Amino acid sequence: MSVVITIGRQFGSGGRDVGEAVAQYFNIPFYDKELVEMAAQKSNISKEALKEADEHATNSFLYSLASGNYSMRGINAPIYYEMPINDKLFIAQAEVIKEVARKGSCVIVGRCADYVLENEKVDLLNVFIHGSVDYRAKRVMDAFDITQSKARDKVIKTDKQRRTYYDYYTSRDWGVMSNYDLCINAEKFGINGAANLIIGYVKNKLK
Repeated sequence: MSVVITIGRQFGSGGRDVGEAVAQYFNIPFYDKELVEMAAQKSNISKEALKEADEHATNSFLYSLASGNYSMRGINAPIYYEMPINDKLFIAQAEVIKEVARKGSCVIVGRCADYVLENEKVDLLNVFIHGSVDYRAKRVMDAFDITQSKARDKVIKTDKQRRTYYDYYTSRDWGVMSNYDLCINAEKFGINGAANLIIGYVKNKLK
């Protein structure tokens, strides 16, 4: 039996670190920024161009309105070639996410993976990692060596980008607990504690 763990996260909450710890414990593949490189190979678009678009919704609202709900039609759809690069990346990443999930257990961070996989025949555990702005700003200060004010601004701005991205491509609300199986406050449990909660759930599930 295998399980695919998707991790949504507020910026600075340590979601990537939690995911890496879980993947390392179970010795299973871990996917985060790696998905951009894999999508670049699949779509034949430069990795550098896709990195700029990663987890950013398209700015072309009028184009999206005119095109309708095309985001899950796939790379081979004729309209794909006319899409903004953000949408091309989302579609390429979605196909990559489905491919790696079908291969077996893994941890996938961000990129609307919970939504992309909801109708796939895989055993899913959808997790969301969060924490207060002050807690996350402190972690960002240490990671980027910036002032508290700049760290808070970065936290708030990046959260807004992630919310817009998730809401745009899924038509659901980012961070709302009903979208996830497990929501963990990393400020309360810490990175190791959050990872252990997920590990404990999975171990129990795989008995």
